[in-house]
Amino acid sequence: MIRFIVQFFTILVFYLAANILVKWLDLPVPGSIVGMALLFLALLLGVCKLSWVEMVAQLHVKHITLLFIPFAVGVLHYTGYFRTEGFKLAVILVTSSLLVLLVTAFTAEYYEIKNKRGEQNDHDG
Repeated sequence: MIRFIVQFFTILVFYLAANILVKWLDLPVPGSIVGMALLFLALLLGVCKLSWVEMVAQLHVKHITLLFIPFAVGVLHYTGYFRTEGFKLAVILVTSSLLVLLVTAFTAEYYEIKNKRGEQNDHDG
């Protein structure tokens, strides 16, 4: 349980640091997106080990569909706008969703392969 809490707070630190950075630099990007980018860079550079966040990250991925509820409510709020600009918005939404899905899938596959290679090297060495 302690490991889970530590992993959660590790991700939370990246999120909070990103929010501070976004406000300080007055960036037009949500802090959560910058936080994910910072976490990705930390993982890529080896500053943060995958094992430090893996368990909590898997839990987030398991429940990712809950994140689409606010989006669905927002769509219902702007039905008039969808009547006039619906086709353009549909193309943008489908394209961006597919892009996010593909980037996420390739990133997850990359880390899964990297993780398996690391396990094989540990067994060989």
